[in-house]
Amino acid sequence: MKVEKRSPKLGYRTAVIGLAALSAGLFFGAAGSALAAPAAVIKMNDTPPKFVPDKVTIKVGQTVQWQNNAQTLHSVDADPSMVQDAKDISLPAGAKPFDSGFMNPGATWEYTFTTPGTYKYTCVPHEKDGMMGTIEVTK
Repeated sequence: MKVEKRSPKLGYRTAVIGLAALSAGLFFGAAGSALAAPAAVIKMNDTPPKFVPDKVTIKVGQTVQWQNNAQTLHSVDADPSMVQDAKDISLPAGAKPFDSGFMNPGATWEYTFTTPGTYKYTCVPHEKDGMMGTIEVTK
């Protein structure tokens, strides 16, 4: 019986190729949803302080991205503990509150919606100015 010797280089190359394929699969596969383009992009403006557009409709599991194109701080808040008036926000039953924190000019923030319904949110620094938005999440 003849025993073949394997080339050490072949084993090394196979391992490197396998690791590269695994890494690509993890990067593009498991994280693929995070890398996908958002379903909607909302810009945050200064004059007047406003979300543009202020109403969007997406499907469950989709992501919305907010972009602070302004020269001032903005935020995206649907958390009653963060807003000045809890009536300025609303969440569907079972949905978790969200808060982007203060976003500097040029910053972006994303949120993936997992519960269907209507979300009303505000910008805390400009809540008194009426900077409000609505996301309708459908099944």
